[in-house]
Amino acid sequence: MKMEPATYKIKDLLELRRNRMLTVNAEYQRGPVWKPAQKKRLIDSVLRGYPIPLIYLNHIKTEVAGHRREDFEVIDGQQRINSLYEFLEGSFPLFDPIKDEREARFPRFIKQQQCPWAGKDFESLSAGLKSAFLERELPIVKITTTNSNEARDLFIRLQAGMPLNSQEKRDAWPGDFTEFVLRVGGKPQIARYPGHPFFRTLIGGGRVNGRGKHRQLAAQMIMLFLTHRDSGAEGFCDINAGAIDDFYY
Repeated sequence: MKMEPATYKIKDLLELRRNRMLTVNAEYQRGPVWKPAQKKRLIDSVLRGYPIPLIYLNHIKTEVAGHRREDFEVIDGQQRINSLYEFLEGSFPLFDPIKDEREARFPRFIKQQQCPWAGKDFESLSAGLKSAFLERELPIVKITTTNSNEARDLFIRLQAGMPLNSQEKRDAWPGDFTEFVLRVGGKPQIARYPGHPFFRTLIGGGRVNGRGKHRQLAAQMIMLFLTHRDSGAEGFCDINAGAIDDFYY
């Protein structure tokens, strides 16, 4: 297997897809699974200039009836490429950080920034924004192999990473509530977050591999306390996963 780093402009990547030179092998790849909110956030990230994860392509060179043909097969990045293509085709408008705040859930500093693409589909964008989208360069890794099983094996290995759980995602949320939960619940990997003695000593919060269980419990306790304090003796709240996400937001 040979690997070659490259960059492709979005317009070139989507042109390959439109001409069926960039395809997905349905034998081992899943179908489109991203929800509309995920697609909109990706395009928003592109327009904000945020880094986009690597896309892995299998560069396939063949000869057919004396003619040389080159194609690309997606190993990793199908959902991103589909989302970019669907936006270009006008399939969905983008989030307005303020009007769509219940679904978009952008942090406050994002809502305070100008967003000239808010609520617009591709055709509604200014010429400058269209160009910024189409000319944006994405990092690509081109794989060349004579053994198709190597591409499948690479796909499996790329999917093998352990995704962030709900509390680990909350730990990244901007704001003072996140900081408070980190200080109370503790994060043993970081010296400044030893945690309250209740979590650190009484229930063994000093273990590194808890993956946020004690911080989630701390968040739930804080939610119950604040809701009870602000709403009176009868005031309590749900503390399921969705309720915690809402409270952080």
